Amino acid sequence: MSKLSRVAAALLFLPLFALAGPPQANAATMAYGCHVNYDVTDWGTGFVVNVTIQNTGTLTFSPWILQFVFPGNETLVNSWSAVWSQTPPSVQAMNPTWYPSIAPGTTSVGIGFTATYSGPYTNPGSFTVNGVPCTVTFL
Repeated sequence: MSKLSRVAAALLFLPLFALAGPPQANAATMAYGCHVNYDVTDWGTGFVVNVTIQNTGTLTFSPWILQFVFPGNETLVNSWSAVWSQTPPSVQAMNPTWYPSIAPGTTSVGIGFTATYSGPYTNPGSFTVNGVPCTVTFL
């Protein structure tokens, strides 16, 4: 096939791709949503955080895993009300057996931890619950 034939064939298919548009989210992905309040008290070489997770969607998170990313060398020291783990820079909090799900609406889950660090304190980022990006309020 000549170069001109390949160009002509490509031009014939181009309108099909241009009209297709971006992929549409399905109803299930649109039905999940979350909001996190991240309330931190910093004391210079460490900090304590109270986290509140709220389900802002229409489907229940069950089981649930909160995940976020520390920006520096923060290290978990103590934690409560979830099963916490850290694989730097990522931190995960899994549901405890007594709170296996987060229902939509006004239900929220309160969890927390203490951590140490060196250098200036910076808030973490990339908060998700079960892979769903969350909006975050830093208090």
